[in-house]
Amino acid sequence: MAYSKPYLTVKDQLALIKSRGMIISDEALAESYLNKIGYYRLSGYWYPYREAKQVAGITKVLDDFKSGTKFSEIVDLYVFDKKLRLVFLDVIERIEIALRVR
Repeated sequence: MAYSKPYLTVKDQLALIKSRGMIISDEALAESYLNKIGYYRLSGYWYPYREAKQVAGITKVLDDFKSGTKFSEIVDLYVFDKKLRLVFLDVIERIEIALRVR
């Protein structure tokens, strides 16, 4: 199966995000995050910030972002999720060890 989307550099990805209405206050920092985390991984965190419309009773999520969406908030959400996962993994490990000991 052929991949239909064209390759975009990080600068092109940033331009695409901005063209869709996301506010980017520090472009150098945003580029750094896109290099470290990746466009695709971050896109899951900005999904709820995308515009949506109803078509024949079906919600269609659009490519444009809701007004006021900030890249920094998306990164903050990603970092929060990462820390939360680490806390849960620690708790699960403690429970696993406690059960093994008993």
